Amino acid sequence: MPAPKEVVELIERFDEHVDDYRNGRYNETQLRRDYLDPLLKALGWDVDNVQGFAEAYREVVHEDIVKIGGNTKSPDYSCRIGSMRKFFVEAKKPSIDIKGEPAPAFQLRRYAWSAKLPLSILTDFEEFAVYDCRVRPHKTDKAATARIHYWTYKDYTDKWDEIAAIFSKAAVLKGSFDKYAVTTKGRRGTAEVDEAFLDEIEGWREALAKDIARNNEELSQPSLNWAVQQTIDRIIFLRIAEDRGIEPYGQLQALHDGHNVYARLKELFQKADDRYNSGLFHFKKEPDRREDPDRLTISLRIEDKTLKEILKNLYPPDSPYEFSVLGADILGSVYERFLGKAIRLTAGHHAKIEEKPEVKKAGGVYYTPTYIVDYIVKHTVGRLLEGRTTKDAEKLRILDPACGSGSFLIGAYQYLLDWHRDWYVNDGTAKHASGKNPKLHPGRGGAWRLTTTERKRILVNNIYGVDIDSQAVEVTKLALLLKLLEGETQLEMFHERLLPDLGDNIKCGNSLIGSDFYGVHGSDLIDDETRRRVNVFDWDKGFPKVINAGGFDAVIGNPPYLKEYTYREPFHDLKGTRLEKYYQGKMDIWYIFACHSLDLLKEGGLHSFIATNNWITNAGASILRTKIGTETRFLKFVDFGDFRVFKTASIQTMIYLLQKNQRSPTVDGIRYRRITEPKLSQSEVEGFLGEGRCDGFGIAFEASLESAANGSPFTFTDFQDSSLLRKIKARGSYCLSEKDVAQGIVAPQDFVTQKHIDVLGGDDLQAGAGIFVLDDAEKQNMSLSADEDKIVKPYYTSEELGRYSADSHNRLWVIYTPSDIKEHITKYPHIKKHLDRFKDVITSDFGPYGLHRARDERFFVGRKIVSLRKTSRPQFSYSEFPCYVSQTFNVIKPSDIDLKYLLGILNSRVVYYWLDKKGKKQGDQLQVDKEPLVNIPIRIADKQSEVDKQRRDQLVELVDQMIVLHGHLGSARTPHEKERIQRQIEALNSRIDRHVYDLYELTEDEIRLIEAAT
Repeated sequence: MPAPKEVVELIERFDEHVDDYRNGRYNETQLRRDYLDPLLKALGWDVDNVQGFAEAYREVVHEDIVKIGGNTKSPDYSCRIGSMRKFFVEAKKPSIDIKGEPAPAFQLRRYAWSAKLPLSILTDFEEFAVYDCRVRPHKTDKAATARIHYWTYKDYTDKWDEIAAIFSKAAVLKGSFDKYAVTTKGRRGTAEVDEAFLDEIEGWREALAKDIARNNEELSQPSLNWAVQQTIDRIIFLRIAEDRGIEPYGQLQALHDGHNVYARLKELFQKADDRYNSGLFHFKKEPDRREDPDRLTISLRIEDKTLKEILKNLYPPDSPYEFSVLGADILGSVYERFLGKAIRLTAGHHAKIEEKPEVKKAGGVYYTPTYIVDYIVKHTVGRLLEGRTTKDAEKLRILDPACGSGSFLIGAYQYLLDWHRDWYVNDGTAKHASGKNPKLHPGRGGAWRLTTTERKRILVNNIYGVDIDSQAVEVTKLALLLKLLEGETQLEMFHERLLPDLGDNIKCGNSLIGSDFYGVHGSDLIDDETRRRVNVFDWDKGFPKVINAGGFDAVIGNPPYLKEYTYREPFHDLKGTRLEKYYQGKMDIWYIFACHSLDLLKEGGLHSFIATNNWITNAGASILRTKIGTETRFLKFVDFGDFRVFKTASIQTMIYLLQKNQRSPTVDGIRYRRITEPKLSQSEVEGFLGEGRCDGFGIAFEASLESAANGSPFTFTDFQDSSLLRKIKARGSYCLSEKDVAQGIVAPQDFVTQKHIDVLGGDDLQAGAGIFVLDDAEKQNMSLSADEDKIVKPYYTSEELGRYSADSHNRLWVIYTPSDIKEHITKYPHIKKHLDRFKDVITSDFGPYGLHRARDERFFVGRKIVSLRKTSRPQFSYSEFPCYVSQTFNVIKPSDIDLKYLLGILNSRVVYYWLDKKGKKQGDQLQVDKEPLVNIPIRIADKQSEVDKQRRDQLVELVDQMIVLHGHLGSARTPHEKERIQRQIEALNSRIDRHVYDLYELTEDEIRLIEAAT
């Protein structure tokens, strides 16, 4: 589309006066008013907040201008959707050479890179430059570095389509901005601010740890970890306070010159203690504080060289960081990963940095994206505040029981701050901005702000957290204090001086294990290391007022995900304690967090977690499902399917929202939403969470749950689906029994991996070589004896096992050794020699010679049905030959039903529909495990009914034809031949489906519902 009329008029007016504008007297304020405000309006942005949004949600924020160290800070415009920044616009007067001068570009890029914005604009209207702000800024960069577009005002007419397609409000809302940002990513030098700052502070930790360990040999390992963490936190706090104008700019930088750096740094820390009264700086005993003062770090010896290297990199031009815009979410992301490692002291008192065992077992740290935090906070804290007054809000208590770096508590606190400010403004600024205890004061640009006293009151009154990690607790406190100070100035801080001590709000302890642990395990028998690791916490002692008042109003967060088979200790510690009642096999630790969160809630309180999505069908979550079904009102369920919320992990996630309602629990009217398209932009996911239209990438309906009180799997269905599923269940007169189904063989080391090579060494090993599973050549090379040959069995994969048919020509063989093989291994010398080579990596319970789980051999011989466990649609195959398979498959071998009749039903659309709605799923994949298999309602022909007998015989005949056709398809050579057979298979599929529809007596409307869903 051409440039709109108002833009053309701007171009003409600018062209007419361009020489006057270039003389330097025309300043940025005039430029913004005359040209940039109208330009942004033409792109659809509400520059003047005509829509009257609350301050927290206005689209364009004219950033506060603060003089720091003689320089003007903050970009001129921040364009936002909701409360989330999308890009900055930095204005310069027309006398500045944007194309050639490096300084303006470096300034913009520092702002945007530190705020983790992908793109931003530098403009004086005459010139318009777009920068990729993921490229780390360096002091030697030229003006053209990371610049991806450059236009002059004369280009606006021809290039308007291109500009609007990226930066218009409509483009941002549609996700075009995010998609464009993704397509421009990947250039050399791209390093996002959180990754870079994480590297930075990890370097600080290593340097400080080695220095302090070397110079303070009396320190224990816990003391060393605490001292290093406190030193880093204090430096970061003071540096951020400088860039925000609260502390004198450059005071840390000044320490770089001269000697005795730590002595002078301690002086700054002690001044901060006098000024802020915060637990972060607490060096003197005070009568009204229960926490002991820090005497440890005051007595440390730290070398000048170590501290000078840290301090040098805190300021430009050496530092790329603009701390004034380094958001709490970015710091949280950095710290969450930073806390995944700890310092270990060697026998020689040398410091080593190592990943924490629980993090290693969990597969890493999962930091929650801001948009997820915002969603959960909105639907818990926001819901609790609807229709309330500030007097009501005083009573709210918000908890994160595994707070980590504090992201959820920061989100909840920010929501409370915005809500209180808007409530006071709407209730009358004259009333709340005057008197002895004002709640509001005018900020720059006339925007109302909460006073520091009020911000402190809200924080101490409403926000609570617990974490087992003492370092995480300190980081959460730091993050909350920085959030409290956001937007404050030096003048305001002198007027309202003190920060709160958060020791009563943020506690260090084990949310799941109380002091009854000592009674169970014997207090005298527990060593200091176990005491530190378990770190018991009693809720009634930690938060007595809250617990005595009935509990918390909201419990939110992202709990730790940990399976028992990966890390047994936390589960073992629960034995005999109060929460052991929530333990069961095959569970995840977060299920216990969820159960206990409901215990900690008041009646009517709200609970919401983001966590793995398979709990709704996982056998190990039946206690959690029972508790939810009997004690809550189930409000919302958001399933992210295959969309990766956590970019570094492939886990599939969901969000639930529950209201504690023990008197009348209900699982009807659940707002259910599921993403069906994994490759979405963040804007599209945010729109989806905003409960707008799904636009083809998701589904949404009002759902209900059946049998929610007995721990059975949860399946979310609408009214039509529920009715049809009940009918299918009623028509079914037979189910497989547990003894009819077995999972395939668990080796678990089938082939050599690179990790095995790293352990075993040797140049002759290659990834993919056989351990328990061999190819033909490997089997041949082993020169097996007759006895050995008997225990090497034909092994099949999805290459040979398809839908209906199975190819008997195997490519692989499995060394099928039972659990007692060790007693007879001398009979199998070649197999022993082969497996001995791998004994250091074989983890079988019966290793190194026995399979971990060999299974009952009867399942692998004779007539049987083999089922693929993870599949997009059901895949059941029939075989009569010996067919040994891995745990990728289940084997079905009942004795009381015709297997081919059963095969036709299992491969039908009716069963596909049933498994899709009632079975287990991982994202969009069905997980056809034993539990869903034994719950499929199978229609058995009535022996007295001639019609039923005829239907059964016809179905078996069609299945026989299908098996033959699939065999022909596998041997077909030409594309034409394959296409012809495939058409026959599709026609036969339809006939089988029609027979199964008739068996279940389905109507045409019901058939249409099934076919639309499958």
